[in-house]
Amino acid sequence: LAGRVGGAPGRRAKGIWVRRLSGSQAWVETKAVFRRDGNLIAIVALALLVLPGTLGDLVQPQTTPGQVAAPGWWTLVSFVTLLIGIVGQLAIVRVALGERQTIGEAIGHGFRRAPAFLAATLLWLLPFLLLFAPFALQVQANPQAPPSTAVLMVLLLTLVFIFFAVRLILATPVAGAERLGPVGILKRSWALTAGVFWRLLGALLMFFLGLFIVVAAVSLITGIVTRLLFGVIEPMSVGALLVALVTQIAAAALTTLLMVLLTRIYLQRAGGEAEPASVPHAP
Repeated sequence: LAGRVGGAPGRRAKGIWVRRLSGSQAWVETKAVFRRDGNLIAIVALALLVLPGTLGDLVQPQTTPGQVAAPGWWTLVSFVTLLIGIVGQLAIVRVALGERQTIGEAIGHGFRRAPAFLAATLLWLLPFLLLFAPFALQVQANPQAPPSTAVLMVLLLTLVFIFFAVRLILATPVAGAERLGPVGILKRSWALTAGVFWRLLGALLMFFLGLFIVVAAVSLITGIVTRLLFGVIEPMSVGALLVALVTQIAAAALTTLLMVLLTRIYLQRAGGEAEPASVPHAP
């Protein structure tokens, strides 16, 4: 390809040519996707992100802040909710790729690709959790005077986790766009993010900061309004349902935005089409 992919200057990364990253172009294409297929994306997000997430919030037992609820039947509900959410993200990726298909076809594609993506995620995430947990428990056991070694290891593992999370951030669009196995998904994302670590890190930090601010603000405002209307919010009550629903809508909106943006970044790096194709609405 003589150093060019899709008509834009590129560079070689682990044996493949990738285009340079343009955040402004990715944002323009993201807005184009929502203009053309916003209704379809909204339906997928509502069915596979908002509703399962709301159910998961409702069944979670109340705990002291910073504490984790003991395992129970709600753990299985949370796991199923997580799986449905993965399917939803992959379906949104499929739409953002510009594939011409119905809602059912996009969701079906998400179901087919979910096992490979889940396996890829566990492949790199599980070792970190196993390494991180012992030190985190030591810090949690004595938060006032935690062991210095445990604190140092928590900080070190957090930095290493952030590095891998950024390098593997394109795993979702890769899983939705390419028929690769778990290892192939990780390798492909690693190659496509080569040379743009700091730009992607900045984008992710802004996204998660925005996610935290929006969800926290929505939860606070909704909680205040709900208490004024219904009094004390009890588990499985109308007030709890309202808080969970509004919070999940806000979180799903930002997650959907991130998925579409990452998909357009993936296409840009992989030399994909410059403009998203329209996806027809399902009958």
